[in-house]
Order: sequence, then structure tokens, then C-alpha cells
Amino acid sequence: MNNSISVVIPTKNEEKNILNLLVKLPSNYKKIIVDDGTDRTARFAKEFGARVIQGKGKGLGQAILDGINSADTDIICVMDADLSHNPSSVPTLVRMISEEGYDLAIGSRYVPGGKTVGWELSRRIISRCACLLALPITNVKDATSGFFAFRKSLIKDIKLEASSWKIMLEVLLKSKPTRVIEVPIEFVVRKEGKSKFNRKQMIAYLEHLMKLAFWKYQKFIKFCIVGGIGAIETFGITWLLTEKIGLWYIFSMIFAVAFATFSNFAMNTLWTFKLQLNPKEADYEWKSFYTGSFIQKWWKQSIAKTIWSLMPNTSSLLDIGCGSSPIITRYYGEEIYGIDQNKEKLDFMKGKCPRHNFSDRDIDSFEKKFDHIICIEVLEHLQNPEETIKEISKAIRNGGQVIIATPDYSKWLWKIAEYFTPYKEEHIFQFTKDSLEKMCKKNGLEPVRHKYIAGCDLCEEFIKCN
Repeated sequence: MNNSISVVIPTKNEEKNILNLLVKLPSNYKKIIVDDGTDRTARFAKEFGARVIQGKGKGLGQAILDGINSADTDIICVMDADLSHNPSSVPTLVRMISEEGYDLAIGSRYVPGGKTVGWELSRRIISRCACLLALPITNVKDATSGFFAFRKSLIKDIKLEASSWKIMLEVLLKSKPTRVIEVPIEFVVRKEGKSKFNRKQMIAYLEHLMKLAFWKYQKFIKFCIVGGIGAIETFGITWLLTEKIGLWYIFSMIFAVAFATFSNFAMNTLWTFKLQLNPKEADYEWKSFYTGSFIQKWWKQSIAKTIWSLMPNTSSLLDIGCGSSPIITRYYGEEIYGIDQNKEKLDFMKGKCPRHNFSDRDIDSFEKKFDHIICIEVLEHLQNPEETIKEISKAIRNGGQVIIATPDYSKWLWKIAEYFTPYKEEHIFQFTKDSLEKMCKKNGLEPVRHKYIAGCDLCEEFIKCN
């Protein structure tokens, strides 16, 4: 733990609590106080050594956002100043980000081990109802938590509006974090000062929730609008061609449906689904797995589940061409390695999986032999894939397991699927099951079993022969 951690604390007349809070936080964390009050909170915080920012008087959400924007560290923790959030829980939330590789860690009252202390029944009911109202847009149990930690890089490309004090919910939805954890906390009622919770904040939360719901389901809403326009086009063109031009209604309908279909496709492409994942980005495989389109997620997750079923456990693994695929996250041990020539993807994975080893080393640079090797969607991109198979054979111990995944060009289904893959132009070598097995047998890898994804993407297990 060091000065790469910032704790953002919005305050409003918290002079009775601020010093008691600051002294309990780790001394090597940066403390950022965003003060909207009129008492001595800011003065006490400055004397303690905290950085103080004058609030803009636009509410708690904006104060938090101002603090986040001013932080010069990547890892940020946000908490209340009234000691309802236990300062001893801050290092735990931070550790989930810095060591465990989570994108967002939420201090939660409503997971096993979490609880509230001292609340009246009415406040408990309001809190529970607020979380229930958020269920249509998130499955987080404590959606109204104001105690959370995350990487600032998570929100670098998104715009936060901070319409209410529940900015965590906005970060959760708009940044689309792939790994989120709820850490149990004990929430206690403030002992000093006056609570800021009121009817105005409740209304602001409801308005914020409606905005976020619209944001989350905007593609579905746009899709419905396009569908409605298509229906109007179909009936309108049919009527026009039939009643005004005198064309037989069957021909009119065929022409109208064809026109509306093309129109819908164009509008959905240009408007509804305009934003697409960029395969050149470092996080492409990761986002495809977790937050891509339905087909992207299904395809990536199907490959991963197949690999995991063929190789449930290992502590000695080499993932060749790992990219930013989360497949490697299933395995733990000191000898878990991912190698790739794309350094940006490796840097991304180092942040996501700090316990694993990632490098741009060549296969033959490893002195040790591995128990397991996986090579997923790599060989088809190589000019001479047999050289890589030879290196794999040298790097795997006798009796070790190798899993290779590659498109099977003998399957007619791949001819269809290939049209939609972003890497189709990069497929140099076109494997079939027979050609892959022949090449592997030649280099001491004996086929054991295989599975197909969508009937065309081959995933095959090999064993290194003595």
C-alpha cells in the first residue's frame, strides 16, 4: 500500500467527525476532502495534511465526482465522512482492486457478513426498497452503497452526470466493469453531526435511477422504435402501391417488406448498434467475453467453458497468445504464464490478473516444462504454424496435456461464421481436424478428444507421447 491510493471524502459540516476519520485511515493514503459546508471541517482537514477542495454547492454526487476528477492516483476509494463507513474496511476494498484484480469493490450491507447498526425500521425499509428498485438495471445487492473502490482508468472514456449521491451505481452501469465484488461491511448510524438524508435526496435518487434505466436499455428502446418505423413503412408502402398505383397487393406487400427490412437493417446498423467493440483495442477479448453482444459473449464463453471442461485444474500452465482472454483467470499457481506479442494486451492483463505471469517471451525461452499448454485461436494466424507446434511439444512434459483451438475450414458452418469474425483477414493457415492432427502427431502430440463450438470451431486435446 502506498501513495498510489486516494480516498475521496465529501463533507458538509463534519467538523466533529473529520479528524476522527482521517486519523484512522492509513497514513500513506492520499486524502481528498471535498467540502460544501460552512463550519471548520476544511480547516481541520488542512491542518491534518489532507487535500481540501471547495465544493460547488451542487450536491453530494457532484462533490464526489469533483474529488474523483482531482485524484492523481489510479485506485480511488469513496466513503462518507460521518464514520458510518468503518475506516478499517478501506484497505480491504483497496486490496480487492490492487491485488485481486477486481474492477470495482463495493462495501455492502446486504451480503453475508454485512449489516446495519442503529437504524430505525423506516430507514431500513427505505434502503431495502431503494435497492429493490435498482434490480432491473443491476444484480448488485447493495446498489445504494456510497462506500466503494475502483480504478480511475475504469471511467476514463465515460461521462458521469452525478445526478444523485449514488454515483457508485452510475459508475457500475456506465463503465461496465467485468469483475465486481461486494465486500461485507458494518454500517453504523452517525454519532456526531446531523444526517443529510432527506426527501430531496430520495427524489434525486429516483430521477437518477430512471435516467440510468433509460441509458441501460437505450439499444432495446431504439430497436423497438426502428421496428415501429418499419411497420409503418410496410403498411404505408403497401397502401400506396395498392391503392394509389394499382399494383396487385401481393406484389405491393413483397416490395414493402423488402424495403422495410433494408431500412430497418440500415437504421439499426447506423443508429441502434452503432457502437461496436474494436478488435484492435487491448481489452477486446475481455470485453467480448463479459460485455460484448449476445453472439460475442456466447462464442467467447463457449470456448472458455470448453477449455475449462477439458482442463478443470492446473497450477502449471502456459497460455500461448493469451491476448486479453479471461480463460487464464480460472487457474491459480506460481507457474501460470500467459505470453503474447501484443504488449498492450499484456499490460491490460497484468492489471486484471496481478497474481499471474504475463510476458512477450518466446515459447522456447522457458527452461522449465509445463504440465499443460493451451493455444487458442492462434495457429491459423501464423505463416508456419508447425514451428509453433514443435515449440509446444518441447515445452510440454511427457504425458502433459495440450489444448488447441482453431476454426475447422472443412465445416461449411465456418464459411458462414467466418464472415462475422473480426480477424477473418488475418487467417493465413486454414486448418481442418485432419490437418491439425497430422501436424501434431508428427511432433509427438497424440489426439485424445475434441469438441466443436457451433459445429465449426474445433477445440482438441492432445497428450505428449514419450
